Amino acid sequence: SRTLLFEYPNIQSLTDYFLESHRDELNALFGAEQELVAAASTKSMGIVERAKAPSPVFRYSPISSVRVEPKEEAKETKTKIETKTETGAMDIAVIGMSGKYPGAENIQEFWRNLQEGKDCITEVPKDRWDHDLYFDKERNKPGKTYCKWGGFLSRINPLDSSFFHLTPYEVSLMDPMEQLFLEMIWSLLESAGYTREMLQKKHQSKVGVYVGATYHKYCTCDTNTDAPRITSFGSVAVANPMSHYFNFQGPSISIDTMSSSSAVAVHMACESLIRGECQIAVAGGGNLLTSPKKYIESSQNQLIGSHEESRSFADGDGYLPAEGVGAVLLKPLHKAEEDGDCILAVIKSTATNHGGHSNGYTVPNPNAQAQLVEENFLKAGIHPRTVSYVEAAANGSTLGDPIELVALKKSFQKFTDEQHFCAMGSVKSNIGHAEAASGISQLTKTILQLWHRKLVPTIKAEKLNPNLTFSNTPFYLQRELQEWKRPVIELEGEEREFPLRATVSSFGAGGSNVHFILEEYIPSPKEAVQLQGADQTEVVILSDINWERLNALASQLLEYVEQQHELSLHDIAFTLQTGREAMKCRAAIVASSREELRTGLRELIESVGQGNEPERASIPVFIGEGGEDSNKSALLSGKVGEKVSQILLEEGNLENIAMYWTQGGRITWEALHEGHTVRRIPLPTSPF
Repeated sequence: SRTLLFEYPNIQSLTDYFLESHRDELNALFGAEQELVAAASTKSMGIVERAKAPSPVFRYSPISSVRVEPKEEAKETKTKIETKTETGAMDIAVIGMSGKYPGAENIQEFWRNLQEGKDCITEVPKDRWDHDLYFDKERNKPGKTYCKWGGFLSRINPLDSSFFHLTPYEVSLMDPMEQLFLEMIWSLLESAGYTREMLQKKHQSKVGVYVGATYHKYCTCDTNTDAPRITSFGSVAVANPMSHYFNFQGPSISIDTMSSSSAVAVHMACESLIRGECQIAVAGGGNLLTSPKKYIESSQNQLIGSHEESRSFADGDGYLPAEGVGAVLLKPLHKAEEDGDCILAVIKSTATNHGGHSNGYTVPNPNAQAQLVEENFLKAGIHPRTVSYVEAAANGSTLGDPIELVALKKSFQKFTDEQHFCAMGSVKSNIGHAEAASGISQLTKTILQLWHRKLVPTIKAEKLNPNLTFSNTPFYLQRELQEWKRPVIELEGEEREFPLRATVSSFGAGGSNVHFILEEYIPSPKEAVQLQGADQTEVVILSDINWERLNALASQLLEYVEQQHELSLHDIAFTLQTGREAMKCRAAIVASSREELRTGLRELIESVGQGNEPERASIPVFIGEGGEDSNKSALLSGKVGEKVSQILLEEGNLENIAMYWTQGGRITWEALHEGHTVRRIPLPTSPF
């Protein structure tokens, strides 16, 4: 294997490997008895003997988590970790998610692309730079790049200043990444059903912000004037402005560990939540390709791919860069359950280390990677045999991909000899390597798979990297869309069904490694029964800063409701009433079923699109204008408004409530749901 000298980087360790793994061949070569060969090195003998020692033993709890019998020297520490695991104190819930990736303006489009196995790699768009000026297929030409492919966002900086109450001049001073992250965090809060006011009330604004970004190395300037204006202050111009704008008063940290930046950001956010530094955390990262310098530098270092088929696990020669921004909203699991949050997935454990001194600064260390994965399983108390999916960091590197597979194989086979039980894939086959945002793109894909209980295909890997083999490993390459079923495993004579579990690996070119273990969220039987119930009449509300945007939002919701047949009308109404900020242009639909909601949305879209008032039909639809800028709204939100709202709620006439709200009134929506079990659910967010 070409990875051998990366696993055993000196003569002594290589000798030990041959003595352990190829004893018969050595006997044949040197005509020596097995005992004589083994005696050639007392150090080697020690390694051989240790290799025969039993692997760490996992004991299986019949209730929830799997516990690990630790090595002697780690028992005290492990006991503390087990205590935390059993109480759920280390479990972190993902309660919201947002992102923009090549070919996808939002998470819904991203998931659709993944299911369809869509290839989102293109040539460099003309609005980035003219790649013809820099491309040359011959390598090592100064000032040239042999790559002209990558994954690109459809837009990077047309921020709607009026939506965020900013002046055009303020926006002109903002870096494109800062603009995109304003949209990301707004969508993130909406995806979790939280408003800024609600965060202030429930969490006293103790919201942490952790952002991975390396974009400032190749950011752009405004050169349309004689005196160019620099629009970036470095990576700090992402995290800190977000905390300022949204009034988040927890830690606010930007992170740059190259390709693992966003993964380290998530790791730090989880640790901060465990320590109690913040009550809720935003974590993610972003990457933009705004200059050909990135391609030229990567070509000089022979890191970038020379053709558009150079993808994860494939017979390529480097990675294809990609743009992307994404974030998750995190909260301790027990708090998320108390608060009634929609839990998309649970992060069971995170870990990070560095490769130390390897064969080169950008060369990964398989032993350090294997150690990280092994220690994370021990930390989580989860047996690798119960993991059924691995999201790999593989990006198309000739040696990087095989080294990662070797490291994963080593860590898994310390605990099980079973083969081909765990699917493997990489989002980079679809969108390319998003560098600082690669970790969050991997995490997002994995969470979506857990939420939808499906495994999506890894594409462009028909011709595998010749240094890569899945034989004699626990893994197989996921090549098609299929249902993700919980594994049923016989362990210690007992057959048991385990939750869906996955791992995510993210490795930075500078040596910073990160590993996540995730699990599906399974509500308690009592909670699952409470969430079931027949639809009843509800007020479904929408609002935005203008009618064009409201029409787009209504179209998004209609498409989503038509696709998601299991949605509860009660949950839809509650999420939109309590989890969205009320804006100027407003619409309300009074519906008794999802079919009536679809009918009302179609009428709303048709009437607003033509600039007309909705005609009174079987489905009551109301529109109006309110907002803070309206004198009418100011009156309705005062003491008179409070009294009117109270009377309407006591009467319980939903049509009057809907009409009052669309005219600018303020309704305490929670009062409508007293005595009912409701939950926040993921719904389409504001269209940007």
